[in-house]
Amino acid sequence: MKTKNILIYSGLILGGLLLGYLFFGGTSEPQTLEEHISETHTDEEGNVVYTCSMHPQIRESEPGNCPICGMELIPANDLDDNNSESLNPNAVTFSKAALALAEVETTPVRKGVPVVETRLPGKVAVNQNLVSNVTAHFPGRVRELYVDYTGDYVRKGQKLVSIYSSELITAQSELLETARFKEQNPRLYESARRKLLLWEFPEETINQIEQSGEVMEELDFFSPVSGYVSEINISREDHIQEGSMLYRIAKLSEVWIEFEAYESSVNNLKIGDKIDFTVSSIPGHTYTGEVSFIQPFLNDKSRTVEIRITVDNPRKEMKPGMFAEGVISSQSGQKQQLLVPRSAVLWTGERSIVFMDVSTAETPAFEAREVVLGKRAGNEYVIESGLEVGERVVSNGTFKVDAAAQLSDKLSMMNREPGSGANRGAHDHGAMDMNNGEMNMDDGDMNESTMDTTEDHSNHEMDKSLEALVPQYLKLREALSKDDFETAKEHVRVFSTDTFSDIEELRAEFKSISEMLISRIEEEGYEGALFKQYCPMYGGGSTWISDKKDIENPFYGTQMHNCGETVEQMN
Repeated sequence: MKTKNILIYSGLILGGLLLGYLFFGGTSEPQTLEEHISETHTDEEGNVVYTCSMHPQIRESEPGNCPICGMELIPANDLDDNNSESLNPNAVTFSKAALALAEVETTPVRKGVPVVETRLPGKVAVNQNLVSNVTAHFPGRVRELYVDYTGDYVRKGQKLVSIYSSELITAQSELLETARFKEQNPRLYESARRKLLLWEFPEETINQIEQSGEVMEELDFFSPVSGYVSEINISREDHIQEGSMLYRIAKLSEVWIEFEAYESSVNNLKIGDKIDFTVSSIPGHTYTGEVSFIQPFLNDKSRTVEIRITVDNPRKEMKPGMFAEGVISSQSGQKQQLLVPRSAVLWTGERSIVFMDVSTAETPAFEAREVVLGKRAGNEYVIESGLEVGERVVSNGTFKVDAAAQLSDKLSMMNREPGSGANRGAHDHGAMDMNNGEMNMDDGDMNESTMDTTEDHSNHEMDKSLEALVPQYLKLREALSKDDFETAKEHVRVFSTDTFSDIEELRAEFKSISEMLISRIEEEGYEGALFKQYCPMYGGGSTWISDKKDIENPFYGTQMHNCGETVEQMN
């Protein structure tokens, strides 16, 4: 009995100590238990409310994981409610913890002269002004090749080939005959001597023939310059004709870099513009050259114009055929215009939106605003209307802010009618009964076989991880580039539940899918090698992603398979 009483008293003492800690521990001021619970964020009935920092519309009465993203739920803050009447009703709010997790950064709208940055694919080529041809000036037969493979380096005056020629023997005989009577008939002698000189006989060789009185049956040809043999058009015992090209020799101390500029960007280029370029085979080095030539004719097949620069190559490290990539920056006029970072803009087909910083001192908040875009200027966009100088826009974490706005039924990239409840309803997990696969919603009971698919529902597939979306997207792009409508319909199901009557309808949808996916990749990053590519002709200019640097146009397929340009490597 005594032992039982001791246990009871011990329990009471421990309980008292625990309550004392809750009331008084950790603070210098008295605090009631009710006040402590209230500050831990409660609902109207006094229960603690838990929410997701990335999906603030989630409200649960007990801790756990977010049903959307799986993140651990945290106590909700009354100020995090995106329906707060004290804030702009169109704004989406964040807790400070959520803002830190989303890595949101803002940038002020500035005014300046747009600098257009044009990327140009190209390759190293031989400078044709430094190419010399070794040509036969009389018919004959090749007796010996002293240089018999391309790529060999030859010095000026080095022996290349020996040629036997009956005409050569005849011309030498004429020289010896006229030399005997040169005092009586000097004009005939000079004519015979000049004939050999025109055949590029060295004068020393002609004098040697006169002195020895012997005819040479073979003539040696020598290299006129030092350089690399780029072409050989003869073999041993070949018969050649007058004018036949025997060798082509190129100097590589100076080379051309030939870039391909698409017709949409040619007007931004002019002779004398500086181009910074890299050569893929020489990593870590950036070179600079000036535009020395712009081809006046457009290539009908590639829809490009050749742009050429000349650069020194003293160490011969740039070899003809190597791939190069150039970047040329030029001011687009002299007028100052409004500029925002490229990462701040979300494309939605015909619409473009940015998120404005409308935060108060206590609550971070952002509001979507539609803008009219001008030209792209490097890493910035020109804003024609919709913004003012000094306003701040979200420049990092834009896609995450947009996702929060969409889930809160605010104006967003995919929600053109905020307040309709469509987006919130799609994620209203509190109104769902998951028993037996049924979902009880405000508008009635539906199961998977009877649930109507709305236009917005298709976009929720974009909530999947990029690792799951990108491979399906690349298969969709490849199918469209091959005009394979049936295969494309299979892969587009990952992104849209719409039905498409023909491949052109699907391509229009692919344009929107590409814009959304590009925004996500630029925000979140992706491990694989991806290239952003651009077609100026489809839909006023369309961008897509490919895992291949070579162009395979998904908008025109086999009709214009190589139309477009690689804008940048995304990772």
